[in-house]
This record gives sequence, C-alpha cells and structure tokens, in this order.
Amino acid sequence: MTAHIFTIDVEDWFHISDLDNTPLVGTWHEYESRVERNLRDLLDLLDSHGVKATCFFLGWVGEKFPGLVRETAARGHEVASHGYAHELVYEITPEVFRADIRRAKQILEGCFAGTVQGYRAPGFSITPQTPWAWDILAEEGYRYDSSLFASSRSFGGDPDAYPKPHVRPSGKSEGGSSGVVAMPLRPARAFGKSLIFSGGGYLRLLPTSAITFLADKLAQPDAPIIYYIHPREIDVEQPRLPMPFGRKFRSYVNLSSTRGKIAALCRRYEFERMIDWVEANETRLPTLSGRMHASA
Repeated sequence: MTAHIFTIDVEDWFHISDLDNTPLVGTWHEYESRVERNLRDLLDLLDSHGVKATCFFLGWVGEKFPGLVRETAARGHEVASHGYAHELVYEITPEVFRADIRRAKQILEGCFAGTVQGYRAPGFSITPQTPWAWDILAEEGYRYDSSLFASSRSFGGDPDAYPKPHVRPSGKSEGGSSGVVAMPLRPARAFGKSLIFSGGGYLRLLPTSAITFLADKLAQPDAPIIYYIHPREIDVEQPRLPMPFGRKFRSYVNLSSTRGKIAALCRRYEFERMIDWVEANETRLPTLSGRMHASA
C-alpha cells in the first residue's frame, strides 16, 4: 500500500527565497506576521479529516511563537526543522549551515517535550553543490531529511537525484549511528516535462483530478507521495512581495483553491507523519551508491 505524507513548511508570508528584495532576517520583526492564524487554520482542516502532518518549522517562528510549536505537537502533528534563518544551503558555508540547523533544533525542542528528528532545507537547497550537508545533519542528530527535490526548479532542486527514500552515506554521528534517511519529493512525467505536482505552484495550478491521477500513477509501496504546502498558501488576503510576473504567478496563483484541494486529498487518501514512515521502513531502505540514479 502506498503511503501519503502531508507536510507543511511553517514560515510566514515574507519568507520567500531567491528574490532581489527578499527581506533579511534582521528585518523580519518589522512585518505583520500571519503564520499563527494560517497554520491553525490548516491544522483545523487536517484535524477535521483525522490527518496528522509533519510540520517543518523555521526556528525563527518557534522562537517568536513557542506556543504554536507546543500546540502543533499537542494536536499530534510532528514538529521538524526548516532551519532558523531560511537561507539557501548552497549559498552558505558548512559552518553557517551547522550553526543554523543546530540553533533551530535547540529552539524547537525547547518549545515542546519531544525530539526534532527531521529537516527540510529552505528552497530544497541541498543539491550536488552541498555534499557536506549530509554529514552535518547526521552529526547534529537529525534522523531524516526531506530536502531533495528530484526535478528542476527555478532555484534548488536536482533532476538527477535518486527519487525514492534511501540512506545517504555519511560519517559517524555523535550518537553513534551513521547515515541520514533521505525522503525525496518525486516527480511525475506529465505534459512533456518532469514536475513535482504535489506541492507549491503545481498543487495550486492543477485541478484536483490531475493531482490525484498523477499520485495514483506514481504510487509505489517503497516510495510515499509527499505533499508540501506553506501556511500562506491558504491566505488569499496576504500582503504581496514585489517580484517579476512569472514568479508572482507561481507564488500566488489559485490561492483560493488550496483549501478545497487539501480537503479533497484528505478524503481520498490515508496520511501518516514522515517520522512514522521512516521508523517503519528505514531498515529496508537501500544505501545510496554510484549505481543509483534518477530513473530507478
């Protein structure tokens, strides 16, 4: 039976990467925050269908709204890390990356009585340019990562990435275990191109029937369908950052349709948290080798 995993990147409306005018972390406090209301609305929707999600929190959000992290965990959803400062991994040094993911983990774990085991990089920015990231994740106590975007995108992504869950070889972690479980987002071949239909602009752009058709087509027992969304994607009235037309279209198209699509997916599929899938399957996963490639 194919698993379906619903994930939320918990960040605010102004946390949009790779723009000339992307707000700097030192200015974030100057912007109206809408993340509390939007995340609670999303969790209410999921809870009404009995769906538990994995929530990748920015450490900055946890620092500002620790009660939101506690509430998320108390509702039965998984709290995972999205880093602290929403920096693209391939634009920072290994030392900055280590400090960022360590800070986020410490902040989030200080908000609730649990352990943060998962990580997702902003912009899916663990790429072939950042092979050192896997060792650092293991050394900092992360059990799995969901940063591989096995397709092309405007920034981040790796079309040659192995698209199914696997163990990344790495050095020994401080806890004595080696390797981090990689949970990639898998592309479907449609409309003459490879696309990640289960999140972002494609999830908002495509009709629900197309999303479920592609999910059913891609379904395999050894590779869950991972959906991802941001709290701002249900917020029709959010402020807009200035950006080029193409990027604006991808960022804001069909915001009014998102809630209905999520409800339809919740009615159609059974979902589980990412950590639960990892715990149930990690001993059966292959270890990445030179023979493994995107077409596998």
